[in-house]
Amino acid sequence: MAGYALRRIGVTVATVVASVVILCLLWQLALVLLHANPLISRTPLGVFEYLFGAHQTTTTTAAQHRAQLITWMWTTLWHAAWGFTIGVLASMAVAVAFTLIPVVEFMFMPIAMLLRTVPLLAMAPVIYLVFGNGLVTASLVGTVVVFFPLLVNLTLGYRSVSAQQTDVIRVYGGGAWTMWRKVSFPHALPHFFASLRIAVPGAITGAMLYEWLFTFEGLGAGINTAKSHFDYGGIWAIVVFVTGLSILGYTIAAIVETVVLAEWGPDAGRAGAR
Repeated sequence: MAGYALRRIGVTVATVVASVVILCLLWQLALVLLHANPLISRTPLGVFEYLFGAHQTTTTTAAQHRAQLITWMWTTLWHAAWGFTIGVLASMAVAVAFTLIPVVEFMFMPIAMLLRTVPLLAMAPVIYLVFGNGLVTASLVGTVVVFFPLLVNLTLGYRSVSAQQTDVIRVYGGGAWTMWRKVSFPHALPHFFASLRIAVPGAITGAMLYEWLFTFEGLGAGINTAKSHFDYGGIWAIVVFVTGLSILGYTIAAIVETVVLAEWGPDAGRAGAR
């Protein structure tokens, strides 16, 4: 079991590294083929020079650039962590309610789907008007991004239990809670982690949207600051920073998924034989 998990982790990490290399090559190639304006565009080496180079074309140094980005990064991660946590917990609770009480799903799932169709850019100002500026609004904007995909996939996972498994639990006197704990939850884990990998960068996006619209802090607001100072290197560096954070979060979620599914997933008993 441990060997299987380690192999899967190795494949995940290798895949992510290869994807990053390919992404950088495509980035460089796209700028060359599009004949992008060098005043505005930055290559991967240009961003590296902005963050670590000794020769700067601006009045600030690479160390100052890094320090500013790291400060903004911690603010964004703080906002994203709240949105991610609340979104995951809320979606799990609602999905369990949908599974144990089918009438609740019948009543509220259509409403959830309607709310999901509202663009986040339109919903964020409404949240801001109701709750004002602060951590609550930042959390709720991130929660909206995380909540709906997780809710749909978790509910689908809970419903994927076969009739034979349901019959076995009922024959032995198990109720709805036993069915959820012994069968539905393990079957939903792959759906849960598939959504979780997407939810991590989604929470970061939600946090940045809040910062970009309503605050003067974090990576989202940093884009506005860099744009107002014509600091195009800073804008590209923020994009790279956010992409790196998203990839890191995705990779961590994938590693956790591998470990958890190898131990408790629906195929846990057969994983070691592969």
